[in-house]
Amino acid sequence: MPLKMKNYEIHEVLSDKQQASYDEWKSHIKAIYGEYGTFTWKVTPTGIGSGLVVYSHKTKTELDLTDVDSW
Repeated sequence: MPLKMKNYEIHEVLSDKQQASYDEWKSHIKAIYGEYGTFTWKVTPTGIGSGLVVYSHKTKTELDLTDVDSW
C-alpha cells in the first residue's frame, strides 16, 4: 500500500483593506440584485504571496483582492 501524503490545507485571511473592498463590493451586489448569490474564490500562489480573486456568479463579475503591497 502506498504511503498516504498529508492533505493540503488552504487558509487565507483577508487584510483590513481587502475585507473593506470585499464588503463594499458585496453591498453593491445586494443593493442591485436583492441577494448576494454564490461566490467562487480563486487563490493563486506565486511563491512570494497569493493572488486572490472572488467571482460572483450572480453578477458574472470578479473582484481582484490581490494585495501585492503586503508581499
